Amino acid sequence: MRPWLRRCLLTVSVFALCWTGSIAYWRDSTRMPAPGELAGAMLALPLALLLMLWLGKKLLLRLLAGPALAAAPGLAAPLQAEAAAPPALPAPLQIVAASLRMPGGATPAELLAAMRSRQARPALDEELLDEDGYPLLCGRVEGIDEEAQQQLLAAWLREHPQAGLASDPFPFNPEDLRALALGADVLADLLDEALQHALSAGTAASPASVAPMLRLHPLMPASWSAAQRQAGDAWLRHLAREQGWPAQTLLPADEPGTRQPAPFALLNQLAVHAPTQPPCLAIVLACDSGLGELRAHALSSQGQLFSAGQANGQIPGEGAAGLLLASPGAAAPLDEPAPVLLHRAATGELPQGASQQGKTDKSMLADLCRQALAAAGGDAAAGIALVSADTDQRANRMLELMQCAGALLPQLDLGEQVLGVGAACGQCGAVTTLAALAMARQAAADDGTHVLCLSNLDPLQRGALVIGPPAENSHSAT
Repeated sequence: MRPWLRRCLLTVSVFALCWTGSIAYWRDSTRMPAPGELAGAMLALPLALLLMLWLGKKLLLRLLAGPALAAAPGLAAPLQAEAAAPPALPAPLQIVAASLRMPGGATPAELLAAMRSRQARPALDEELLDEDGYPLLCGRVEGIDEEAQQQLLAAWLREHPQAGLASDPFPFNPEDLRALALGADVLADLLDEALQHALSAGTAASPASVAPMLRLHPLMPASWSAAQRQAGDAWLRHLAREQGWPAQTLLPADEPGTRQPAPFALLNQLAVHAPTQPPCLAIVLACDSGLGELRAHALSSQGQLFSAGQANGQIPGEGAAGLLLASPGAAAPLDEPAPVLLHRAATGELPQGASQQGKTDKSMLADLCRQALAAAGGDAAAGIALVSADTDQRANRMLELMQCAGALLPQLDLGEQVLGVGAACGQCGAVTTLAALAMARQAAADDGTHVLCLSNLDPLQRGALVIGPPAENSHSAT
């Protein structure tokens, strides 16, 4: 329901309640009210009640925010602190393009439109059943051919054996195949965007020689082994070469066994290392699928699967999402829209056990938001028009998100301008976070405004960053 309509209904309800009660009282007392009583009951009383409701709402938000309203270091610093120059932050990266495949939409624009109209939501799935044979609530992407994906991957594994991974029996489950198929679609979109970007920049005379240096950073499902992640990385690079991307311009993969970073931490690493490396494009891509019987039963046995009796459980989802990034300060082609800025992320980690029900530290996300807004410039907070988060439907995650947004961004309507991708599409790890980033990039490009992107889906990791506006409209001095 739209905010103005809710306010109108509330006002009409208060006036109707006051008038009905006053008329009933005068009828029972069998006397005619004086003009002062009439004005007080018909006008002054409803207005007083509306004022009390408005003040009560403001007070409740402050009380709920609790520690989130504590002044963060630097926001109200004394004048003496200004004399010490803070360390220079890395220049913001540029988001050239974004792509995704999610249950709520096949493009960032579709997902943003579906979430704004509340058309994106999980549904009962006839293929994924619980232990009693009833369909589970989940977010499924239609149109994935698992058999065709298995044939392609099996043939490639036989020709290109991967260390620590046997090709027989086949080492990937059906949900793993779905994840790789979705990731391949997103990779193809981003490679096309990268080639078009390079062609528009006029860095070479022919498509065969125009491909710039490219770093590929795939984020594979957290449940995969190191050998599976390495094989998935190699598979995506194989697909990139098949699409025509020159092998010599694909920079080497990370060292095998390297711990996979969280999305916000990875983006910060790219921004920090960008000034010391040759200019290049980078693709950050995540793919995952939780729509498998083994995963569903594992969640159920741990009491973490959403059901009628477990409202705080997870809703399985699947999808893929990715960003095409350019080095800070790179000149955009004249015939392309200005790239959207990706400012430095503020990240943190909760202590062990703090993510249990009722124990989440809700102040950390608010502190990280302040740091992210400061990194984006002094006027960023006033210019925030949307909050895009990876938050799912679990009460503790949603309460953490709403308290943070309500305390720091009172100009936003929490029901209309704070969007949680996990609540609409189901939970699928890093994919949900990158999908929130892709959706934020779309909103910033469409509206020319700042968008705050938050991450609190992970049990321990927390993050916040600001996206936008496009470089030509940005006046921040980061």
